[in-house]
Amino acid sequence: MSENFDHLIPFIPKIKEYAKEQYPEFEGLHGLPHIKRVLQNARRIHAHEGGSWPLIECIIWLHDIGRIDEEKKKKNHAILSAKSAGDFLKSLDFSSQDIQEIRHGILGHSYSMGGKPQTLEARIASDADKLDALGAVGLFRVCAYQGQKGFGITEVIAHINEKILKLESRIFLDYSKGLALERSSFILEFKKKIKEETTEYF
Repeated sequence: MSENFDHLIPFIPKIKEYAKEQYPEFEGLHGLPHIKRVLQNARRIHAHEGGSWPLIECIIWLHDIGRIDEEKKKKNHAILSAKSAGDFLKSLDFSSQDIQEIRHGILGHSYSMGGKPQTLEARIASDADKLDALGAVGLFRVCAYQGQKGFGITEVIAHINEKILKLESRIFLDYSKGLALERSSFILEFKKKIKEETTEYF
């Protein structure tokens, strides 16, 4: 059974205020709209799997705050996010245990680091984040990312094959797996339709 983290509730408004300063409000790949969608995904998972919602919410609000410095500092955003979150939470006089729990969830969500979250709350946050890379929203994000880099359909298909379709196997919780299967099916249908319309990219 997960520990009760209700004592975090009074701090959440300050955490949200701080986090919002780190995220662009426009529809970027990892901006505020992404955070809101991950929270929505997490709500659905939490309703079926349980866990402490205040802890999950803290993790999600802070999990991508390091992305603004990732390119400049040449470090994985999860490491930067965990460091920044820890410093901020210390300023709020968080206990070392609470900081450790939140940092664990932040570090555990990273796909590129091969994150292995151990707590239920960290797994919910990780699954919720990965779900935003699947389905219709996930497809939009892939196209937007490759478009920003000046690439096209070839790179979109490669991105789907090399990363997106592998996400389903890295989902931790049973309810999340059902959502991931549904959203992966949408991605596969997109690939099928592209193949029907052109053979140039296959």
